[in-house]
Amino acid sequence: MDTPAKPTRRKTAKEPGDTSTQAAHTPATAPVTFAPATNHAPASTHPRPKTPDASTRRRSRRRRIVLSGLLLATAIALVLLTKQLIPDLSARPEYHVTAAQITITTPPRWIPADIREQIFKQAAHAQPLSLLDDSLSERVAAAFHTHPWVLRVIRVQKMWPARVHVELEWRKPVAMVTGIDGFYPVDVNGVLLPGRDFAPADLKRFPVIENISSIPLGRIGEAWGDPVVHEAAVLAATLLEAESDQDSWWQRFDLAAIVAPQRASLDAPIDDLEFKLRTAAGSSVIWGRGPGSLHPAELSTSRKLERLVEFTERFGPIDDAHGPWQLDIRPWQGMRRSLLATEPNRKVQTR
Repeated sequence: MDTPAKPTRRKTAKEPGDTSTQAAHTPATAPVTFAPATNHAPASTHPRPKTPDASTRRRSRRRRIVLSGLLLATAIALVLLTKQLIPDLSARPEYHVTAAQITITTPPRWIPADIREQIFKQAAHAQPLSLLDDSLSERVAAAFHTHPWVLRVIRVQKMWPARVHVELEWRKPVAMVTGIDGFYPVDVNGVLLPGRDFAPADLKRFPVIENISSIPLGRIGEAWGDPVVHEAAVLAATLLEAESDQDSWWQRFDLAAIVAPQRASLDAPIDDLEFKLRTAAGSSVIWGRGPGSLHPAELSTSRKLERLVEFTERFGPIDDAHGPWQLDIRPWQGMRRSLLATEPNRKVQTR
């Protein structure tokens, strides 16, 4: 009996779960090799730039120096050539500046009216100045600065048409110092001012400083050279000040002179010297040390003025029909008043 033939199974795609290998059907491939791992970047194919050596750097520096010198020489040559090609206009009359073309800060009444002409004459500017002169401002400032009436030159301004304006700070007279041959006007710093610019009537407008034994050590426009004169001038300037819209302290107390102390020697401390004030009727006010004193036992200037105000409001003017008096405002407590000459031992304590 014939055995029935077994049916053949057709090859199908690999079913899921089939773990059989198909190595026999895989085509042969060339073996693959792997290069070992490395941290180095691939070498560049461009050559590295060469660092210039010392000789190259020196040659480069010399070239730069030579080039700079050539540029500087060229600039100088251009400036000189320009000056030669441009005509000189400084001599033309429209650029000339005379004394009449200089304006100044309005001077106070004690400054002479011909102050500009004086300065031009003093500076020996016989020829007109030129507005194109680079040193014009400096020359004008120097001429004004040397004049005794000028305290400070603030600004010099050139303008067109040819004109120059000078902004100034003027000195201010504060007192007249009595001397062997007349009066010497001084400012607050004790600087000697031109006496020729004052009339005899001007003496009544300023405090008089008496009892000065020294003579000016400097010229007009320079400090007197005596600290007593300086302190007296500061005191005079203080007394010329006005309280609000009222008269000055000098006028209010009817003062006539500041009596300076006598120095026993030239090296005597100025802080040990005391001043007096003389009234128009001959009374004396013992003021004490000058306004610049730092002595711990000295009253301040404002407190001394308050003392005088308190006295006049309580007792009336310093001078009366029973005077002349001597009024001492130095004590810390109260003031002392005594008669001069007639009754020198009589003292009245005022508080």
